[in-house]
Amino acid sequence: MKKLSIFSLLFISAFLFSCGPSEEEIAADAFKRAQKLYTEKNFNDTKLLLDSIIENMPGQVEYVTKSHDLLRTITIAEQEHNLEFLDSLLVEKQEQLKPMMKNFIKSDEYGSKTILIHKRQKPENSYNRTFIRAHLDMDGNFYISSRYSGDHYIYHDQIKVYYSGSSAMTEEIPDDGFDNRRYEDGGTYWEIVNYKDGKDNGVIDFIAANWNKSLKVQYRGKKYYYIVMEKFDKEAIRDANEIAVVLKEIKRIKDEIKNVKKQLSLMKRRMQKVKKVPQIKN
Repeated sequence: MKKLSIFSLLFISAFLFSCGPSEEEIAADAFKRAQKLYTEKNFNDTKLLLDSIIENMPGQVEYVTKSHDLLRTITIAEQEHNLEFLDSLLVEKQEQLKPMMKNFIKSDEYGSKTILIHKRQKPENSYNRTFIRAHLDMDGNFYISSRYSGDHYIYHDQIKVYYSGSSAMTEEIPDDGFDNRRYEDGGTYWEIVNYKDGKDNGVIDFIAANWNKSLKVQYRGKKYYYIVMEKFDKEAIRDANEIAVVLKEIKRIKDEIKNVKKQLSLMKRRMQKVKKVPQIKN
């Protein structure tokens, strides 16, 4: 049984221990009090009082039924209020995202899901570059890859990003032809290693936190290779890291809105099968 507020407990007790009113009168008066609380939009105390009718006076079928009906109406009202809040929160997050997107373009040319590409990391502009690329989709899924282009293979499976005495190093990614793959064309050798599902091992956060430093990258494998990160590559990873947080929140809110709407639809269909109770006037 739900815990009653002090006033609800005293209200029910006063009737239960009096020798005058019948149980039906007690239920009627309790329900009348619940209706008053409901019209005052005091939903919490209304629900506590209705619960007390249902649990303490199960023989009063009429008022138990009315209590269940009113509880359903309150649940619908609370869910509609929750939906309004989620809708406003979604608008707020979408507005927050707009200025963050200025350096990114949307593309649906590289798979079934729309992805975000930094303007300075577009494939057509980075074909022969050795750099760290940011990968981001509209659900906020974000990872990095190390791209190598040269006149021979280095067979790298890991990178280390560092400056001064600080550094971060990814996990080793085994050669699987997918997340660690290489190919040759016309005497140019390419290697691509993806660090998904946290396998960047803190490298993303390290770059995002030190984007204004002179960061160096060590490509580690059978041979080693070194680069100094371009400013726009560091900014791409920093910005994608920030945007990913907002995109994940937007997805969470949209999923919650969808779930609330589904619940509301089910509850309203059920309400059509029971006797309606008076609605709150706005």
